[in-house]
Amino acid sequence: MDKKNPDTLKDQVYEALFSDIINGVYSTDTILTEKFLMEKYNVSRAPIREALSQLTGTLILSSIPRQGYKILQPNRKQLLEIVKFRSALECSFLESYGSYIDEASIKELRTICVNYMSCLTNDFMSHWHYNCQFHLKLFSAYGNHYAYKLLEDALNIQTIFFAQKKHSASMDLHLAFVDYLEKGDLATAATLLKADIENLLLLSTPPTPVDQSKK
Repeated sequence: MDKKNPDTLKDQVYEALFSDIINGVYSTDTILTEKFLMEKYNVSRAPIREALSQLTGTLILSSIPRQGYKILQPNRKQLLEIVKFRSALECSFLESYGSYIDEASIKELRTICVNYMSCLTNDFMSHWHYNCQFHLKLFSAYGNHYAYKLLEDALNIQTIFFAQKKHSASMDLHLAFVDYLEKGDLATAATLLKADIENLLLLSTPPTPVDQSKK
């Protein structure tokens, strides 16, 4: 890692640790300690503490006093709250500030859709990555950095869940959304955006057991 620039090092440690978490390098019962992480990433204590603080603040990790840090497991209730939050946030911003989205942004959104379709069927993390990239790119057009960070944090928590469950995120509605966005039909675009976000609930819902007695 680049040890010359403290800000770069802090960001590198965060990205490396977060990437390892979502890619299953650490089991869900692993207790991460500062000493272990310092040795693994070959850095001093300060950037490790900053990365741990950031991941704790965004509910990716929880601090266990005198032991270390544990990866949080999103539950059904938390995922439901995140989906409702994202739906309200993203759709309201689209309806209010959709006119800020220019042709260059629309072109980038289409490119993300094309990249998604080029992924292998079983490459679930790439699917999810492009899904997150699409939503963050769309939201970046509004220029509200505070709200953008809230959305990014919510997506990070969902990332933990989908990485653990090995689910792919569908982008079937994204191209249609972009078409209506380009036409300036924000009402229809918002309806498609809401449906796209809330489709994630279907992936987090366990299948209903079959009652064998009724067969």
